[in-house]
Amino acid sequence: MKNQHFGENRDLLKFDLVTEVLKSGLAEHFLYVPMLTPDGQGKETEHICRHESTGGGANAKLMDFLDYCVVNDKRQVSQLENYFNDLGYSAQVYAAEKYLTAENRESYFEEINWQIVPRSLVLIDPDMGLEEVADSSSNLKYAEIQDIYNALDDNSILMFTQKFPYEMYTEYLEARIAEIKNQIPSAQPVSLDDLDSIIFFLPKSTEMLDRLVGVLQEYTQKYYQKADAK
Repeated sequence: MKNQHFGENRDLLKFDLVTEVLKSGLAEHFLYVPMLTPDGQGKETEHICRHESTGGGANAKLMDFLDYCVVNDKRQVSQLENYFNDLGYSAQVYAAEKYLTAENRESYFEEINWQIVPRSLVLIDPDMGLEEVADSSSNLKYAEIQDIYNALDDNSILMFTQKFPYEMYTEYLEARIAEIKNQIPSAQPVSLDDLDSIIFFLPKSTEMLDRLVGVLQEYTQKYYQKADAK
């Protein structure tokens, strides 16, 4: 995650989903792990036209908050903690001022487990997603996912993001889900995507899985023209 992209439509979708999970009572605490990396030098296309969003458009409070951050030069992931706290939810942004580097990577992920409390929703948000690339701050490794997943209690959910590569949609998604199941045998992944990015959920118990699927099904019915739960 880069602060310069904070507030774009990807954030509208994923933090609207966070809100839905918290609102449903599936989790009592939200821990956001941004895997923050320095802003880039080049200019990238901004995706902040809300009418183009695939989800979150019905969440006026979140949309107003993200628009405020963009317009008022407050594009920092640290803003999220107060936003969710003001809504009445327990929330924490992990290492909001710390960049993830090759040098601090091991300690960065080790310390996450100390922040996890029961009944948590933990969102890990890399620039790209799951890839076994050595020392790449843009990618998340399976060993890191597994360590955090193992640290969760049975009433918690792990959530992480993955950008779609320029590959065939169905084939890529099926291959990635199979890979997660192979690497983390006890995991039962559920995903929601918008053809731009995938949001994976790994609930810790079958009961949590069943309840989560129900929440996501209701969510996709609300945005059925643009999003599809798998």
